[in-house]
Amino acid sequence: MAAPASASAAAPSCDWEEVLLDDCALIGDERNHTTGASFTRNDESILASFWRERPPVLSRLYVWSLDLDASAFSEPPRILRMEEGLILFRVAINCRLPCILNDECDYFVYHVDSARLDSLPPHPSAVTLSDDAVGLLPRGSGSYTVAALTSRRSVFTLHLLHSGIGKRWTSVEVSLTAPQSKFPLIHKTSTVITLGGEGGTMGWVDLWRGILLCDVLSPNPELRGVPVPLPTKILLPYDQAKIEPPQRLYRGIAFIKEKGCLRFVDLDVTYQFLSDQDEETGFISFRFDAWTITTWTNFNLTSSFDDWKQEHSPVHADTIMFNEKMRKQLLLCQLLQPKAPPQDNNVTINPERKLQNLWVSQPTPSIEGSKVFLIARAKFMYPEAHVLVVDMAIGELQGVSDYATGRKLGLELTCIHGGVSKRAA
Repeated sequence: MAAPASASAAAPSCDWEEVLLDDCALIGDERNHTTGASFTRNDESILASFWRERPPVLSRLYVWSLDLDASAFSEPPRILRMEEGLILFRVAINCRLPCILNDECDYFVYHVDSARLDSLPPHPSAVTLSDDAVGLLPRGSGSYTVAALTSRRSVFTLHLLHSGIGKRWTSVEVSLTAPQSKFPLIHKTSTVITLGGEGGTMGWVDLWRGILLCDVLSPNPELRGVPVPLPTKILLPYDQAKIEPPQRLYRGIAFIKEKGCLRFVDLDVTYQFLSDQDEETGFISFRFDAWTITTWTNFNLTSSFDDWKQEHSPVHADTIMFNEKMRKQLLLCQLLQPKAPPQDNNVTINPERKLQNLWVSQPTPSIEGSKVFLIARAKFMYPEAHVLVVDMAIGELQGVSDYATGRKLGLELTCIHGGVSKRAA
């Protein structure tokens, strides 16, 4: 397997600037100089337009059809991956509800820099490709490979589509040459990372268990297992696994091309379940007491846990520093809440809310510097969310922004992070 760390085919990191996207595009006609056009399998027009913002503000992908009403979109277009100015997304047009099958959707690769939109052919075997298991490999000069990994009864199949003339899906069984370490759960991919390099290395990541690396451009691709850092608290009494889905609520990963390493982040949250229902949200109530962020890096990518080195000292919520301007912004967002004076019966109606009392989730390691992005809400399932930026090197809160999407927010929000060229948008 070619060493991915060199990432020789990748553009210099200085050519790219980091952006954040919600994993759902917005439906709307917001054309600009980045707008690309294509067609669905039923010849309906599709437009894609990118509106860039600097993190922690979310950039926007707008999708529209000149031939259809907005109601024809069965759900918001789903963004799967973003790599070096390429965005892979799928669109569901007039699909059967409530359960939309992915093989009924149209898939597209959008080139932000060149304002180009490519439609992808359906898989010939109508294989259902999980959103979490589809990755995108840029190959330079606008070319790319879409890769998906499926498994059945411990047999893995790699599905590939290379851009260019006569692009079509191919499928091949791949063997696991370097087995994964023993773990209480089977491998379940939650995200795909792109490492690049001569072999086109990609990784299918189970954020609890490990990574399945594969050189997808090799004539004989094989899988090899790389572990990820073990959870802080992995076992309860009587060997009950303390591993709670979904994985991305607590862990995140990114490949840092500039350094040629993986960066991994773990979020450990201390909370207590309260017996009553929250009147404001209508959901069960939790009390959040503390949370801690820990990051690691891995330059070797072998089967050893020892390859993971703690990058910085863990950052605890109650020790995170922020200046007066940031404090005012947190108060304005109602993430912080000052202690209210007690009433006549000495009962405080609105208890004080500090940073450690927020419901935080979806830790996302930045591909630039030592920052980690978090999704923060005032309480569990609160309808308003915000993006926090924590600098792990100095333990400081450096940004906060609304996670404004125009849609109802659920349990799991996913920040898609990637890069666009400095020329784009």
